[in-house]
Amino acid sequence: MHLRVLLALSLLVPALGCPDSNRVSRVNSSPSVTVVSPTPDQEFRQGEGDITLLAEVADSYDAPGDLVVTWTIDEEAPVAVDADSAGAVSLSLSPDGLSLGDHEAVVTVVDTDGDQGTAGVRFVVLGPFGVPSVEITAPDEGTSVAPGIDLAFRGEASDSTTPASDLVFVWESDLDGVIEGAISANGESLVLTDSLSVGSHVVSLKVTDLDGEVGQDTVTVTVFDDVIAQPGDLVFSEFMVNPQVVEDEVGEWVELYNTSGLPIDLTGYRFHDDDNDSFILEGPLVAAPNDYVVLCANTDPNVNGGVPCDGWFLRDPSGNGLALANNPDELVLSRPDGVEIDWVHYEDEWFQAGAASGVSPSQLEGGANDYAEAWCVQTSITTSGGEPGTPGAANDVCAE
Repeated sequence: MHLRVLLALSLLVPALGCPDSNRVSRVNSSPSVTVVSPTPDQEFRQGEGDITLLAEVADSYDAPGDLVVTWTIDEEAPVAVDADSAGAVSLSLSPDGLSLGDHEAVVTVVDTDGDQGTAGVRFVVLGPFGVPSVEITAPDEGTSVAPGIDLAFRGEASDSTTPASDLVFVWESDLDGVIEGAISANGESLVLTDSLSVGSHVVSLKVTDLDGEVGQDTVTVTVFDDVIAQPGDLVFSEFMVNPQVVEDEVGEWVELYNTSGLPIDLTGYRFHDDDNDSFILEGPLVAAPNDYVVLCANTDPNVNGGVPCDGWFLRDPSGNGLALANNPDELVLSRPDGVEIDWVHYEDEWFQAGAASGVSPSQLEGGANDYAEAWCVQTSITTSGGEPGTPGAANDVCAE
């Protein structure tokens, strides 16, 4: 009897109070995560396709499919992704929607215990490939100068991938080669030269970015041999004798037309009448072939009635300059050696107050503009001042 009780008690003791040495308790640990792509500081260019973000995740207890995984770009809203059976998590990202420069991608993994693992990588977004945008802003297309006259070339450029300060500017003539001495900074370039050879030059501004791409713009300029104008090569074609929106002292102007096929530099030519009025024209002042030159008493359109001017004359009726009399007077242009190139004697009926008088386009030649029949009061208004006249442009046709 006692033996049986003791045996029964001995069987109950392990069941009631002794631990099971075969039971295993799980220790919590954070998931592991490794960024595979991109590599640190890897560069991606806009317009070249998507960026693939790739990471590998694992957990000591949870299967990859049970993990919660998100990608975060530059602290924006997280994007949830699923891990495949091997623990790979990927996300396609377009660089086109990102700003240029550095970015950070962070992958975060949370297991079923709430433990978290993170990893991040920085990468760089560059702009799309493309040549720099280039513009020559001066001189004007077709500019002509005499030898030894300074020409100022100005240009500007920008690029989608290269900062303006890193762009390389080169000025070059198709006749003379590289034009030395350019000053370039912050996307702009200037070079001043008086050494271009005689001839027609196609001057290019070539700009190279950090990708080695080259953009360019061109302008054509001509350096001509000194041309000695002959009588009739330059003719008086229009004048404003008596403006009304401004005073005569600032509003008088005279237009000349170059009938020749060559540019003519008027520097040193004398603008005068038959009496005491006379002024030596200052330069450079080039009349391009078959084009106009406008000489003004004041060259500021904000002052002179809105007239665009190419050159200046001193308006002085005392004889130290020139003034257009509001009665019969003469206009004479003479070469430095005294040879008269053109002469016009206008009468009262040739003009009226507040309007320019112009030669009919068919009479723009030496001698033809000497007669009243070739002239008429202009009706077209091309200046901001509002008075009829066509300075620098074709005149109205005069009625026959």
